[in-house]
Amino acid sequence: MTATIFDIARLAQTSKSTVSRVISGKGYVSQEKRQAILAAIDTLHYVPSQAARNMRRQQTHIIGFLISDYFQLAGEFLTAFGKAADAQGYHVNVYFTQTAERELTVLNGLMDHSLDAAFLLTRLNHWDRLTPYAQFGPLATWQRVDSPAIYSSYVDHYPLYLQLLRRLAAQGYRRIGSVFTGTRHANTQAKLQALKDFQAEDPAVDTSWVQYHEGQHGAGSQAADVWLTTPQRPDAVICFSDYVAAAFIAHLREAAIRVPQDVAVVGMDNSEISRLMGITTVDLHIEAQAENDFAYLYNQLNEPQQPMKPVVPKIIERQTTNY
Repeated sequence: MTATIFDIARLAQTSKSTVSRVISGKGYVSQEKRQAILAAIDTLHYVPSQAARNMRRQQTHIIGFLISDYFQLAGEFLTAFGKAADAQGYHVNVYFTQTAERELTVLNGLMDHSLDAAFLLTRLNHWDRLTPYAQFGPLATWQRVDSPAIYSSYVDHYPLYLQLLRRLAAQGYRRIGSVFTGTRHANTQAKLQALKDFQAEDPAVDTSWVQYHEGQHGAGSQAADVWLTTPQRPDAVICFSDYVAAAFIAHLREAAIRVPQDVAVVGMDNSEISRLMGITTVDLHIEAQAENDFAYLYNQLNEPQQPMKPVVPKIIERQTTNY
């Protein structure tokens, strides 16, 4: 049976008119009551079709860009996303959502029509909690999510990492280390599977040196400290971002370690920092990903449609200069 506004009111222990004000975005509702109603909508999987139609009539031309913390690649992504939005007459509001509650509060803007759409660069809530908001406005992310309601520009890192491992092995490296993000991340899981398959494929190469870091800040220097104290040091290290690779290299150079003579270092972004420092990396076409994310949101709200760009990652070989 399809849930009704009366079901929402009963579960949230409030009146039908209060629920209507939350769904329509008109009139005052206390934050406590609003959260109770949103939770009831989530629980009952209520689909307010009329609210969805209203949303398309009452566009603000504002897209929410949610991020929990700043990192170098986020700046490049936001720049490309913002330029694509500006070209179509849209404004991008950036929200630093450092708590799960704050994240939901920002997404409430889809319900009261202060936002037309939202993009999640990072997230704190489980996807099951976020997906119902797509009823009120389109959602997109660059993270991996298997949901017909949320567009993802996610690039599978499994074949990329396997290709990197094979390439380094073919170049003669026999101990290949990895610096990953936390194990809960989809990219890390994909890379770990690639690592496992590569170990079975080429057991002569030692890939046991693995470091995990939840964020980019401090990851490169901390991984470098571990490398410096490792008896059997890896002769090649793959880092989960160009920023981390650059910090890793800088810290090793302070200890008079030559890169790439003593250890080869590989990043993964093809960001500006990799071009400046000459770091071998993987071109994930961040700009195209950002433009596709905006195009999806735009196409859910407008006609005619914006074209989507192909994203075909590739390895970019560079020779890091030692100094």
